[in-house]
Amino acid sequence: VNTAAAEVLYHLVGDWAQCDAKTLLFDVCCGTGTIGLTLARRVARVVGIDIVEEAITDAKANAHMNGIENAEFVAGKAEETLPGLLEDFCKKLPSSAEDAGAAEYNNVVAIVDPPRAGLHKKVLNALRRNEHLNRLVYVSCNPATLVENALKLCTPIDKIPAFRPVKAVAVDLFPHTAHCEAVMLFERQS
Repeated sequence: VNTAAAEVLYHLVGDWAQCDAKTLLFDVCCGTGTIGLTLARRVARVVGIDIVEEAITDAKANAHMNGIENAEFVAGKAEETLPGLLEDFCKKLPSSAEDAGAAEYNNVVAIVDPPRAGLHKKVLNALRRNEHLNRLVYVSCNPATLVENALKLCTPIDKIPAFRPVKAVAVDLFPHTAHCEAVMLFERQS
């Protein structure tokens, strides 16, 4: 792995996420939590989800070793855990602009870094249907599934505004191979 490029990737994701002290950050398919933990000091809360229990154990240990107390990590399938977590955390969001100042968070951002198969349709549906989520940064190791998932994120559902792709870039984490990471920013259409 190209560690210099990994640093570029983390900075890029952080810049595109536009997190602040009132941001609730969902790190979906978080692995050992590296992306979410690099942003934890900028946000109100990080919620990481990954299917691999050992990775979640490591994410918790990484948070502890770095003195990060505003991150929590959940082991489980994203398609089973994300919908409920989004619902539970978004209940705490302010219902009006007046309440936003006193709320712990008033901005919801998701970073997704799925395996080569892409995001499960239930995860895509949960992300699309959550009206509080207005910005999503997608990190992909497979351009084909990124395109498939992007089409679903950008397709209108009911009266909920769809996402729209804003920009994308490739980051070469694996020099001298045919593989790279593609990063795409999505914003909710208004």
